[in-house]
Amino acid sequence: MKKTNVLITSGPTRSPLDAIRYISNTSTGRLGKEIASEFIKKGARVTFIYGTGSERPEKGAKAIEVTMIEDLLRELEGLKGQDFQVIVHAMSVLDYAPERVIDGKVSSTGDWTIRLVPTPKVIDRIRAWWPGSLLVGFKLEVGKTKEGLLEIGRQAMGQWGAEVVVANDLKDISDDKHLAYLLGPGGRLEAQANTKKEIAERLVELTQRLIHP
Repeated sequence: MKKTNVLITSGPTRSPLDAIRYISNTSTGRLGKEIASEFIKKGARVTFIYGTGSERPEKGAKAIEVTMIEDLLRELEGLKGQDFQVIVHAMSVLDYAPERVIDGKVSSTGDWTIRLVPTPKVIDRIRAWWPGSLLVGFKLEVGKTKEGLLEIGRQAMGQWGAEVVVANDLKDISDDKHLAYLLGPGGRLEAQANTKKEIAERLVELTQRLIHP
């Protein structure tokens, strides 16, 4: 994949509650790092946007750290002029964020009611900003059957306008295991992987076939 420009987003996002507290998610960025490392090994030029505190390749990528969704959107918008043949949106973007951020520190006594509101759909912005790129999206569910997970992945593919979707379920993920299904154009099941390294290998193989048929 020499001379192929690849953009990868990875890891968690945060949203502040007050001056010292925030909500986030459990993403470690380990899968995104594996994917980036595999692309780098194949000779691709990788731009890697990662969430604060998450894993990233030790070398070989242009690394950009972000914390909040606003940071992510700002960095993506700043890259709009660049031509990426492949975009892998593996970042775990918060679906909901606090309606307002409290100035200062909320007292630790008494109740605290927080209203959460939907956040922007980053993958929609990516698709609009890079309409000609091969887009890879990720769909994480909880407690689904294989058939149900594949159907959800196919629906997401249509909603996002993605060429590839990696569908996985939280129940099938642990330190040494990560079962995932790779869906290609038309929603066809292209590959199954059982570890993060296998996901990275199968994904790079699939994108290479699609951009160099």
